[in-house]
Amino acid sequence: MARGKQAQLKKSNTGPYPYAFLVNLAIIQVFGLLMLFSASYATGYLYHGSSYFYIADQIKFTLLGEVAMIAASRFDYHWFRRWTKWLYLLCLILLAVVLTCEPINRCRRWLHWSTGPLKHLPSIQVSEIVKFAMILMTALIMCNYRAKCKTLRYGLIYPLLPLIPIVVLLYFEPHFSGMILICAIVASMMLLGGSGGAYILGMGGVGVAGLWLLYNFAADKVAYVMERLEGWTSDLTKMPYQTYQSLLAIGSGGWLGTGLGNSMEKQLWLPEPQNDFIFSVVCEELGFLGALMVIILFVALILQGIHIAYGAADLYGTLLALGITAQITWQVFCNIAVVTNSMPNTGISLPFFSQGGTSLLMLLGEMGVMLNIARQGAAAKAERQAREAAREAAAARDGAPAGEKSNG
Repeated sequence: MARGKQAQLKKSNTGPYPYAFLVNLAIIQVFGLLMLFSASYATGYLYHGSSYFYIADQIKFTLLGEVAMIAASRFDYHWFRRWTKWLYLLCLILLAVVLTCEPINRCRRWLHWSTGPLKHLPSIQVSEIVKFAMILMTALIMCNYRAKCKTLRYGLIYPLLPLIPIVVLLYFEPHFSGMILICAIVASMMLLGGSGGAYILGMGGVGVAGLWLLYNFAADKVAYVMERLEGWTSDLTKMPYQTYQSLLAIGSGGWLGTGLGNSMEKQLWLPEPQNDFIFSVVCEELGFLGALMVIILFVALILQGIHIAYGAADLYGTLLALGITAQITWQVFCNIAVVTNSMPNTGISLPFFSQGGTSLLMLLGEMGVMLNIARQGAAAKAERQAREAAREAAAARDGAPAGEKSNG
């Protein structure tokens, strides 16, 4: 496997593309763009003077993301091992720089410039890059200490050490949804990758204790989080305005919906219809059946991701694929749970549907890594089958029973 100077894959090291995965991904992307335009044209016209403001931006990042996906699919994913620590360090620096930027909606989550020569550049949500960096870092650590992953030191402490400064910096933004999501991704990789289950349960207990401490001793710093927690109720008169409008949108959709483009809630009633609450618009316009179709598409993508992970050529590829799949799984679950009031509002976007350039670029780049892992896994499987066939042929020539190893 190429890991040195030559990162580009040779054709002999790769198998065919997973076409079922690609077709499903393409359907999700087209569906997401269609729903984003439907959900965003009213707010785009009101706040930016163009109904095409959000969709034009999203198409631009989709095209850039497709280039990133193609590039990532053609380069050996082992190449990331050499640069993981440097990417992690860069993420720490960027998270620190973000804290110096002007806040947006009381939070410092975006790297942006309001003045100077860089003011025309799009803002960057650094936490989206951090997700991938932590997937790479966790996979690297678990591979390096594979033989000792059942111990407390190598199975829990070492994988969690890089997470601590990330969580601290995200706390000061504050970006609690990012903290929760990254912790969930790392925990999923550790559990599925072979770390002791008891250690993961212990980590969950520590997380719950941390949330309790925040609630009791740092409520002044996370006041908006407290508002969302206190508003998580089934009483329509007490829940936040955004959640209330989301439930109205979902309820008015019925079985078949009001029709594509006919949502009333997106007409400036539902805040952020193009972002965190785009699934509410899906439910209103396409009804229960349309929402179910979106869920089925994502479930299929997640199952295909798991299949790619366990068909990878090595443990590193398995862990990378599991981490990327875990990211999509947790984001889909949390977003749908929020818009249906099954959990407090966390501000997590719906992959490939919600507006956001950084998120879309990173997700499509990660899909390229998944394709790369799948192709190398297919090549490794074909190589194993060829070796097995050669052994059986040699055994047959020597007069040994088929499947029995030759003494030669």
